[in-house]
Amino acid sequence: MMKFQQPFIQSTAWIVVVVFALFLLIPDNSKAMTSGKISEAPSRRFRVALFERPPYVFKDKEGHWTGLSIDLWEQIAGLLGISYDYEEVPMQEVIKKLHQGDCDLCPEFAISGEYAGLVEFTEPYLFSHGAVMTQTKSVTENLRAFYSYLWRSEVLLILLAMLAGMAVFSLVLMLVERRRGSGHFSGPTMSGFGSALWFSAVTMTTVGYGDKTPVSMTGRMITFIWMLAGVLLIALFTGTVASSITTAEMQSGVMRFHDLSHFRVGCIEGSRMDLLLKTRGVPARRFSTPEDAYSAFVSKSITAYAGDSITLEYLMTHNAPGQFRLNIIPDSAMIYAFATRPDLPELTRINRSVLEISLAPDWRTKAERWTGPLSF
Repeated sequence: MMKFQQPFIQSTAWIVVVVFALFLLIPDNSKAMTSGKISEAPSRRFRVALFERPPYVFKDKEGHWTGLSIDLWEQIAGLLGISYDYEEVPMQEVIKKLHQGDCDLCPEFAISGEYAGLVEFTEPYLFSHGAVMTQTKSVTENLRAFYSYLWRSEVLLILLAMLAGMAVFSLVLMLVERRRGSGHFSGPTMSGFGSALWFSAVTMTTVGYGDKTPVSMTGRMITFIWMLAGVLLIALFTGTVASSITTAEMQSGVMRFHDLSHFRVGCIEGSRMDLLLKTRGVPARRFSTPEDAYSAFVSKSITAYAGDSITLEYLMTHNAPGQFRLNIIPDSAMIYAFATRPDLPELTRINRSVLEISLAPDWRTKAERWTGPLSF
């Protein structure tokens, strides 16, 4: 009996030892199950590419990175437990560095189909428009442009037609009334013609002083015809002048990309606006930073600065309030999101955080702290 129990006890002991050893080797996942975000935080440090584009990203007086996109990224990094380092990269090199994996993320990029195969984009967090900053013309320059357009339009032709009509009507009325013995258009020929010309002008403009009137039935019939013709001529003249003013005002601004052909255009190399200008065949001078482009615009080496409306308005407000004109181009959407390197493991969680923050009721208030009033 003892011989049978001893091997059994030894086998049971070995089983217990093996099970206990395996239990010690199994990792404790209880903390990972309860800690949530901390357990999912990457052990490596993110390399975040930045370039100056206020108010999205720029350096404050102490040289620290700040701005709308910085605030959003740092909030997300804090929620997800992501550690990171900022790396200043020229805008034209950001896509290359993300595609090659030299950087992990850029928080201030406008979504573009041309880069869709090179990098990944999160859901958007801000919508803007393309815009063009131009010089504000003086009153003298506006008047000169207006008169220049008037001379090239149909206004001069209509004015000549009115003067010719007045002269013909005055001559016919003077001859008819003199034949009937009317005293209002009598006297020397030039005096009678002058009185008839004065009467035709007063009648055409519907002023009607009544100091000169035709007496004969024929004269009154001719006058009635001239009244109708005068009303039509005045309406045509007024409408053409109003149209000329509107056209001159539109031509002094920018409503479409085609209008940029009248300007020396500058933009930021590698930006969304740069791609739009290239697509539409608009020649432009390209700069590395918004400040370089703005300096060229102020010095008038370029006459139009094309870019993002929020950035341009920020530059105008902080550098030269009321001195320049901002022209919004409707067919140039600027949709801002995070651009990341391909196959970034944390992309799903970052994307979820972008949606949660940008769809929150207080997001617009947070954004407008940097941008000013927005029109989504």
